[in-house]
Amino acid sequence: MVALYVTSSEPYSGKTLTCLVLGMRWQREGRRVGYFKPLGLAPISVEGQTTDEDAHFVAQQLGLTTSPADLCPVILTREVCHANQEELRNRVREAYSRASAEKEIMLVGALGPVLSRGAMVGLDQPKLAELLDLKVLLVGRCQSFLDADSIIASARALGDRVVGVILNRVPAQREDEIWDDVVPCLETLGVAVLGLLPDDPVLQSVSVRELVEALGGELLCGEASLEYLVENFVVGAMGVDRALRYFRRTPRKCVITGGDRSDIQLAALETPTRCLILTGHLRPSPQVLARAQELQVPVILVRDDTLSTVSTIDEMLGRLRVRERRKIDHAIDQFEGRLDLEKLDAALGLT
Repeated sequence: MVALYVTSSEPYSGKTLTCLVLGMRWQREGRRVGYFKPLGLAPISVEGQTTDEDAHFVAQQLGLTTSPADLCPVILTREVCHANQEELRNRVREAYSRASAEKEIMLVGALGPVLSRGAMVGLDQPKLAELLDLKVLLVGRCQSFLDADSIIASARALGDRVVGVILNRVPAQREDEIWDDVVPCLETLGVAVLGLLPDDPVLQSVSVRELVEALGGELLCGEASLEYLVENFVVGAMGVDRALRYFRRTPRKCVITGGDRSDIQLAALETPTRCLILTGHLRPSPQVLARAQELQVPVILVRDDTLSTVSTIDEMLGRLRVRERRKIDHAIDQFEGRLDLEKLDAALGLT
């Protein structure tokens, strides 16, 4: 059996999506693929068992029948700080043994970056890789040449278990810099680079439905458009003439403004707007609501002020999870078009 630990040098670098795309690829080739996440931080109850939200999602997408508790045996809570570390290691080892039974390839998803999470319970990533005898794929968020530092430090912490690195979230204007400076630097130090993935607006987008849920808002209209993806956010706090010019230049956007700013709301509705978020729990005028209903633009009413609402959205985008099928399909196209996945197969002995 081949076992691959997918981890990252920075938080929110794309570990879960990488596991999902690789798992689907190998399943299409007819291989028996499993998934496991030793540590979790987002507990949910499934079939009366506690597991991690991301682990459950990946298992669903891959069609796995693994017991929810075996998908993620350790959820990091305050109580875990006082647990016996040897008992936790045994729990991880036994759950992994059950999850990997009769599998050809096991994908193991990390929690957080290499140099954090798990150390307080004796399950930091280098120890987990050793405990389960895993090869390692690094996903490095790389937005300038300085990001090579954290990637190299992570690779050194994991040693010769690292089979390669994917450089992710690369800005379009920095691609040449990354190819010319970062890639040679990493490969000189023995870290094989599988390729670059761009900072992709589709993958960084969020659905209107997710916004409603994250904000705890009241949906006033636009139920048919909840699956629309929002790529840009604009705060409508300026004069209407300036706002209109800006709105016209910003596609696939969400406009956040006070519920009493009918002028801004109507201006937004005359441009490519995916939804309106109205703050301060101030309901829009009948004119605004009628126009939004006519255009099927969702209007979300929230209690928080504009600053607090923007802060909540920023936090949500920081931990953005890919859930929509169209985003997964887009990610598959990006991985297969931009990465040398045959190089990864060879490093894992799958060719």
